[in-house]
Amino acid sequence: MNNRWLWLIALIVVNSGWYIVSQQSATQEINRPGAEFSELREAELSSLLGGEVEYEIEHCFESINGGVYNASISVQQGSKTLYSWSGTTDEGCVTFSSSAEEGEIIVVTQIEEGTQATTSVTTWPIRDAFVIGVVLFSIATFIVAFGESFVRMLIKKKLDEVSLDATNQVQQDQPESNGIWQEPLRPQ
Repeated sequence: MNNRWLWLIALIVVNSGWYIVSQQSATQEINRPGAEFSELREAELSSLLGGEVEYEIEHCFESINGGVYNASISVQQGSKTLYSWSGTTDEGCVTFSSSAEEGEIIVVTQIEEGTQATTSVTTWPIRDAFVIGVVLFSIATFIVAFGESFVRMLIKKKLDEVSLDATNQVQQDQPESNGIWQEPLRPQ
């Protein structure tokens, strides 16, 4: 019974580990301070299983010299606009979350001189595979658990056979005795 509790704990640990892994994000920097600014940048929305991909776009526009400047950002996938924002450097950081089809997106950023842009796209490429991963890791844990018991049974059976063969061999090597009289043992 103790062994089953250990395997249940192992199942919980394995699936907890998979949960942590599946929730990891992948961030793509579009523009950042200190790097060369680009008005057009490509990014990839991808997922382990394909289909709809959750994503998050975070953008910050800051004034370098204290002035208030205009800025805008647009995210397009093919001919479809997924997100559009325009404002000033006083508005701080903005985060937008949504989902879209897997594929390439183009981030168009327009800023005035004296503006610093920080933009990133975050996706969770393994999140949609969580349920499938739980099923696969659970099956694998059960296979290991019962496989271990099966291998132990085979080893015990083999050791019992070897022990029985050794006992039979010893009995065959011993001469039979008829009461108190025995044939004398002669050197060979």
